[in-house]
This record gives sequence, C-alpha cells and structure tokens, in this order.
Amino acid sequence: MSELLLSTNGLTKQYGHHKAVDKVNLHIKKGAIYGFIGRNGAGKTTCLKMISGLARPTAGEIEMFGCKGKELERIRSRVGCLIEAPGLYGNMNAYTNLKIKCELFGIRKKGYIEDILETVGLEGVGKKKTKHFSLGMKQRLGIGLARSGSRISWSLMNRSMGLIPRELQRCVIPYRDCEMNGI
Repeated sequence: MSELLLSTNGLTKQYGHHKAVDKVNLHIKKGAIYGFIGRNGAGKTTCLKMISGLARPTAGEIEMFGCKGKELERIRSRVGCLIEAPGLYGNMNAYTNLKIKCELFGIRKKGYIEDILETVGLEGVGKKKTKHFSLGMKQRLGIGLARSGSRISWSLMNRSMGLIPRELQRCVIPYRDCEMNGI
C-alpha cells in the first residue's frame, strides 16, 4: 500500500458557470492530520463531498488507498465520514444512536459502543436524548458514529463546529493512535 492515503489531481466541481472547486491537488500521507482553511464559499465542503462520494467531480481524479475510479466505491464503504452536522436520532440517547449503526454494520463486539463513547468523551451522558445535547456533544457523537463500523479510522470533518481544542484533541488523537498501531 502506498504512503499516500489520499491524492487528488485537478479536482474540479462546476455548477453551471460557477467553479466551486478549481483544479485542487492534494497529497495526504498516512498518519497525518490535515485541514482545509478558507473563507466561506471557497469550496472546502464541496471538496470533502467529492472525496467522500457525496458529489461527483466535474473533472479531475481522486485516489484513495491506491484505488481510483470505480474501485473507490469499495474503499469508501470502509471510511468514516462526518461533513457538517451529524445525522442523529434526537429522541434517542448516544448509546442507542451508536447501537443502530453497529447493528447495520453487523458489529456485536461486547464493550464496543462503550469504548467509542469513552473515546469521544460521552461515557457519562446516560439516557440523555441527543436533542438535548450541546453542539460539542453532538459533534463528538458524530465523530464516534463516523468511527464505528469503519475499518479505516479517519474522518472527513468540516469545521470543528462546537468543539473546543481540548475536545477536538480528545476525539482526533485516538485516530492517530489507531494509525500508529496498524489498525
């Protein structure tokens, strides 16, 4: 496997006459944490949507884990993704939200959900419904959901909305640990 986890070559997205993304070239190495910085409307979210398969590029190429073109679909199903706000069931608690995803992915490992909740700092929320969570708590649960069921532990996150640096570090550092331990 290549040292590059993700690369793009000339990635472009055009809506009518407006180019939302214009010839972006990325080269992201294994074990690294990268961030997009730019003003509103610069194309950050659109790039992430193309990389994750939620939008089709107008032009250019994406290579992820050495796979291109139609091979990308096979890889994308193994990658956790969080863009903007997480999709949560507001009338359910954090544990139940994670349990639903784990059931869909066939994960029945004892303690798996508890480990994710602890990793993202939500081990003490109990039966509190997610509609009553703070923005930061929702984002941390979204990171946990992106991580659950993903054999490749990385997330495409748009902004750190609602996460203070300490919380962001708590949620992101375990991904580095997974990478370093060959997970």
